Amino acid sequence: MTSTIKETSTNKQHIKLFVGCAPNGEDAETQMVLEHTARKHSSMPIDITWMKHETEGFWSGWKSETWATPFSGFRWGIPAACNYIGEAIYMDSDMIVLGDLAELWNAPWQDSAIIQMKGDWRTCVAKWNCQRAGQIIPNIEQIKSVSTSHNQLFTALTQRPHLQQTFDRQWNNFDGENDELHEIKILHYTDMASQMHLKRAIPRLQSEGRRHWYDGEVREHRRADVQELFDRYYKEALDSGMKVTDYYSLDSKDWIGYNKESQKDYKANNGFDGSQGQ
Repeated sequence: MTSTIKETSTNKQHIKLFVGCAPNGEDAETQMVLEHTARKHSSMPIDITWMKHETEGFWSGWKSETWATPFSGFRWGIPAACNYIGEAIYMDSDMIVLGDLAELWNAPWQDSAIIQMKGDWRTCVAKWNCQRAGQIIPNIEQIKSVSTSHNQLFTALTQRPHLQQTFDRQWNNFDGENDELHEIKILHYTDMASQMHLKRAIPRLQSEGRRHWYDGEVREHRRADVQELFDRYYKEALDSGMKVTDYYSLDSKDWIGYNKESQKDYKANNGFDGSQGQ
């Protein structure tokens, strides 16, 4: 799968979806499930850009030493990747799309907002107004060259609430929260310790002589129905002809090295930490 940017025009007939992911297929199961469910439930065509470390191109040369995931800071590059034209949706790869992304894509903008998101600057699902954002956020080379830009931009933008527009929290539901599955539009299994794909990803990587980037404790998801949902769409994707190996190269010469922060002392910050029984 290529990370080539497919759409930079103002044409809104295709949804521009940017997805942050690991570069060597560490989370390929999540990519497959996200793509399958996004396309399955969308009433509009979707152009997907997989944002990941690469040896050359737009996503190369990013400093990521302080990132929690291999892709944390890439979201800030989306306006520049779109040449500061039009709009784009960002998502982490650890998501199941249950709603029609066309609803989010066609949502109108308010006033001077540059980004639509869940409240409290939860940008793991976000829609960017790329033109407006280009007038606010720093130059892309500045963002790429400083690994702490990710956190610095969060801090700076929280002090300017007029730049954000909140949407229905169900577009970024954390691990099911206390909701029924039929209420959720995007299920974000954001507690890294209980991500449902790890039971498949970790053995797969071991068989390839590699390790997963998440080095903290692994435990069962707090909700069996959420795990069952992932498993159902995983099987459905495979049955449709998709393959996990579509999302990375099996040739070790193509694997890309990168740096990120260790998660050995990870504690979930989503308010629904399974280790706390919430």
